[in-house]
Amino acid sequence: MAAKQRLVVIGNGMAGARFVEELVARNGQEHFDIVVFGDEPYGNYNRILLSSVLAGSHETKDIFLNSLEWYQETGVTLHAGVCVEAIDRSRNLVFAAGGIQEHYDRLVFATGSRPFVPPIEGLTTTGGFLHGIFVFRTLDDAFQIIKHAANARKAVVLGGGLLGLEAARGLLNRGLEVHVVELMLHPMAVQLDPPAGEVLRTTLEGMGIRFHLGKSIKAATGDGKIDGIQLSDGGAESCDMLIISAGIRPNVDVAKQAGLAVERAIVVGDDLACVNDPSIHAVGECAQHRGQTYGLVAPGSEQAKVLADRLSGANPHAIYAGSNTSTTLKVMGVDLVVLGQKEPTAETDQVLTYAEPRRGKYKKVILREGRLAGAILLGDCSTAPRLLRAFHKQETVPENPAELLFPARPNKPANIAWDEPSPTASQWPLPEGEASLKEVIAVIRPERWIKTKLKVESLGITDFTHHRVVGRGRQRGLRFLARRGAATGTGFRYLPKRMVSWIVPESQVESLVQTIMETNRTGQIGDGKIFVMPLDGVMQIRTDESGVEAFQTPEKELITL
Repeated sequence: MAAKQRLVVIGNGMAGARFVEELVARNGQEHFDIVVFGDEPYGNYNRILLSSVLAGSHETKDIFLNSLEWYQETGVTLHAGVCVEAIDRSRNLVFAAGGIQEHYDRLVFATGSRPFVPPIEGLTTTGGFLHGIFVFRTLDDAFQIIKHAANARKAVVLGGGLLGLEAARGLLNRGLEVHVVELMLHPMAVQLDPPAGEVLRTTLEGMGIRFHLGKSIKAATGDGKIDGIQLSDGGAESCDMLIISAGIRPNVDVAKQAGLAVERAIVVGDDLACVNDPSIHAVGECAQHRGQTYGLVAPGSEQAKVLADRLSGANPHAIYAGSNTSTTLKVMGVDLVVLGQKEPTAETDQVLTYAEPRRGKYKKVILREGRLAGAILLGDCSTAPRLLRAFHKQETVPENPAELLFPARPNKPANIAWDEPSPTASQWPLPEGEASLKEVIAVIRPERWIKTKLKVESLGITDFTHHRVVGRGRQRGLRFLARRGAATGTGFRYLPKRMVSWIVPESQVESLVQTIMETNRTGQIGDGKIFVMPLDGVMQIRTDESGVEAFQTPEKELITL
């Protein structure tokens, strides 16, 4: 067997850690000794849920995906809380804080992005920001904001994008008066057109957010600590704290110093290798592929899988051809799906829109040559599965394009009238054969539930139902646990397993099942219980070597495991 090479990963965020997970899952440790550098002194956590920690809806422990112990158990060397300072490509060396050096045969940049801080008069003092001014990007940022908010009454958030609005939600939940300052004329201008932005603004104002749109912050005031801001239009607002969420920039300083090809981010080819050094790769927000960078989790995960395929030898010819731009979000509890273009670009483009501002709903589709070129669904995403399928598969749209905005009515006899002339979208069932939805059911041990839930949420799948599994003994979830505060176990506690159900488009079934399997392989009794339910039966997916077995059961029959 050939000697192992040394693989060094710079960055332990969602893209970097996902790459390590994918490589380990493909037996990559047979080929590499894996070393990871992470700026933060923690394991890997779900950055998407930072706003939920800020809002108080999630505890810190709930958002971790891989603990420090996971790296030890997996045989991965993690330098947690250690920043990489330089790369010497001529000697294949990585230099980090504290005098740490690591040799590499392969190097992967997964350095992500850093917050963009616009030039604002009075923002800084000796040693950093005025007291009460924060960026919002890391877990430590969230901790500092939470601590300061406990004694604050009024906050200003600079930036009306997704992260800024989520920070505003967190502070609002903590009882603060919250103002959002946004340079554009409506919130989430990157994702939404003006009418959709106006509907979202009205909805969020109803929740208590106060907007200052079309403005920027000219200056911050205060003697050692912030007490107010001055706006570009001459106005002013007092405040006890200021959160800066004005966008991100790829973190590429070390790559530039090393002489790698960097434009907006590190330039990589379809093999995800740097164009001027084939031994160095980049994934996630710090990578620029075919002129495009991505600020979303899904493209980073797709890149991680491709690179793991190539380096592990599972598929040495795998290529990354780019990611689609569809995004499923929840903005302060408001459902939002955005895909493709938000505005027409050709004279022949056909645009259909529907709006109910009072109910917080807005829908728009853009059709080009009989296919879906873009869409926005705000407040009502009932047709999202159909739109996503049509977009990703480039299907020809229905003869009646309105079906893309509203689920079609089922066929009825001509002599039966509809109860209402214009039923709402949520009341219109999908016609048979059109829905292509599947129910994925999994039995999950209690100690694995939080990690499974967070992993599934990282796919953009957030809605589920669950209940306790009825059984006996270990199958019921009986575990030997210590009493609260006790040093040793004193008896058995009943922790029932969960039977969890997700309803997803057929296109998401494979990734959902794979995620459930990856987070629940423990070798214990009861593993491998995953079911995919079509309309006419059930297919059990086994995780052992017995393969896949399909069998039929009535649609309403209760499945007992």
